[in-house]
Amino acid sequence: MQAQDVKILIVDDDEISRIGCERILEVSDYKVDLAENGLDGLEKIKSSDYDLVVTDLMMPKMGGMEFLQEIRKVDEKIVPIVITGYATIENAVDAVKMGAYDYLAKPFTPDEFRTKVERALEKRRLLLETEQLRQERDKNMLEHSIEKSRTLTIVNCMSEGVIATNTAGQILLMNPAAVKMLRLKHHNVIGKKVTGLLSNTDLEEKISAALKKVTSCEILERFEVTTGEGRVLQPNITPIINEKGECIGTVAVLIDVTEEKKIEKMKADFLNLVSHELKAPLGAIEGYLNIILDGVTAGQPEKEKSFISKSRDRAHELLDLVNDLLDLTRAERKISAKVMSPVDVNTVLMDTFEFYKNEAKTKSINYTIDLTAALPKIRGNREELSRLFANLVSNAIKYTPAKGQVLITTESNEKQIYIAIKDTGIGMSKEDAAKVFDEFYRAGNAVAKKISGTGLGLAIAKKIVEEHNGYIEVESELEKGSTFTVILPVIIDSTKKNN
Repeated sequence: MQAQDVKILIVDDDEISRIGCERILEVSDYKVDLAENGLDGLEKIKSSDYDLVVTDLMMPKMGGMEFLQEIRKVDEKIVPIVITGYATIENAVDAVKMGAYDYLAKPFTPDEFRTKVERALEKRRLLLETEQLRQERDKNMLEHSIEKSRTLTIVNCMSEGVIATNTAGQILLMNPAAVKMLRLKHHNVIGKKVTGLLSNTDLEEKISAALKKVTSCEILERFEVTTGEGRVLQPNITPIINEKGECIGTVAVLIDVTEEKKIEKMKADFLNLVSHELKAPLGAIEGYLNIILDGVTAGQPEKEKSFISKSRDRAHELLDLVNDLLDLTRAERKISAKVMSPVDVNTVLMDTFEFYKNEAKTKSINYTIDLTAALPKIRGNREELSRLFANLVSNAIKYTPAKGQVLITTESNEKQIYIAIKDTGIGMSKEDAAKVFDEFYRAGNAVAKKISGTGLGLAIAKKIVEEHNGYIEVESELEKGSTFTVILPVIIDSTKKNN
């Protein structure tokens, strides 16, 4: 963009400011026009093309904020800069929301003004280049559509959904990915409109409205929609422009962002977990230690011991969280990275049972195990299986009150083994049971009873079971207990199979 080609409009009711800005800019060979208020400036914008508009906020007839809105309606690629003698943070924020690129408080030096203008013109240059690239892309897309066979092959192999429509909103092309994403039951959709195809009125209306808007306004439209199956799609709809600059239809690219949304939720849940599960124990530890260091418990060894013991317990909570996060990382490693060999599940269960005996005894829980003799072996990773059953058994003991029961049992048939960990603990509702294997999810009654936990143990357990080609189920009832059942495939004896 050459300086002599740049056209700038100065809008200010203060004549001295207008002339001052004009003289600063004319040194750089820019073409500069002046307007004394927003209405005058708007008329000039409608009758001529400008790259940059410099406007005051406080003006008669039409204020700067309203003027900024009108600029966007006329040409979104015009870059506005706000100058004002009433500079406040609120004004700056409002101006940016209205589309201002930058904000400059009066009085300012010529160098400050020139710097702002040069940056804004660079923004303008990038916008124009982007628009040119978009037009070239649309032109290339239209040219490629002539090579129908080649285009269809490419489009049909895309993982993103693609829908092309004409100006009447009739479908000209829809690839298999789009059919799958939208769960279409109709085999032949060519020539039909979106309305009535998706079995979801809200979704149909939103997509149809977007197609009409893009066709009539020749703009890029991007939004998110949720299907009846809970999938989140992001349609990016762009007009198809022919060589004469006319819109001859639209192309919508559907991107499935469901997993990204899940990841975003997991990140938010993780931040919430960190803020609560880490902050509370650390604050408690600091509080106990400060009491001791301040000498409040001097000469009271029993009280000091109690505070140190409580600090140790809170430190253990932090250590449990760290260990769960490490376990989650291990569980997400590819199965090919882990050694899988024949494993006697009874042996793993007995080791787990013995390990948690003292904990169950401390809580006065009736802790028993009943294993089926000669249980068929499975192919698995012993370390991961130990982690799996440790999670389930420790949970059963944690959520079972004193005098309750925890029972470990096994069964088998020719194809599978069944490991059940049953308790008479606090249980959970059907709604909680449906989500209990989600990462960071904790049942409402467990939270209400202030039972510590990270919400990761069962998610880890599920990942371990799945990588062993099995699955895990839960049956639970509030205040009556829960039963977690792990089903794993056994190693098939090839000799018996042949016989």
